[in-house]
Amino acid sequence: MVWGPHFKRFFKVVVIQNLDGRGKIKSHVVLCSTDTSMPAEQIRALYSARFQLEFVFRDAKQFAGLTTCQLRKTQALENHWNAAFFALSLGRAEVLLEAAGLQGRPATSLVFSYEDIKRRAFNRLFAWRILSNLGLQARFAELEKHPSRPLDLGVK
Repeated sequence: MVWGPHFKRFFKVVVIQNLDGRGKIKSHVVLCSTDTSMPAEQIRALYSARFQLEFVFRDAKQFAGLTTCQLRKTQALENHWNAAFFALSLGRAEVLLEAAGLQGRPATSLVFSYEDIKRRAFNRLFAWRILSNLGLQARFAELEKHPSRPLDLGVK
């Protein structure tokens, strides 16, 4: 417990130390809460959950156009935000289903990039439009199964 004179209240402070193999402090993290009755484990869990939420908002801003809306009405803005987060959810669901199909079991700790999801979607759309303009839509399935994986061009 520490007193914050600027805020005129007590804080519960939790210090997490990361140790190297010899037991020496490699780094540390300082977390605090205004709820002084909260256990240290719960403070750490809440910070961890908040950090995961930050990733969702970052991805929504960078890849789903969360901040590119010029609407003014509340309902329209909410619809835009819901669409951006829904697009993120669909992308994540697609990757998780694909990983589960490849592994034969649900993917619990999967690391992926929304940039790659967006790139694959663009490549699919671009290839489809080219093939459609040439009257070759039936050959689109060949691109998805081709050994050189042309639809993954630009993906990390």
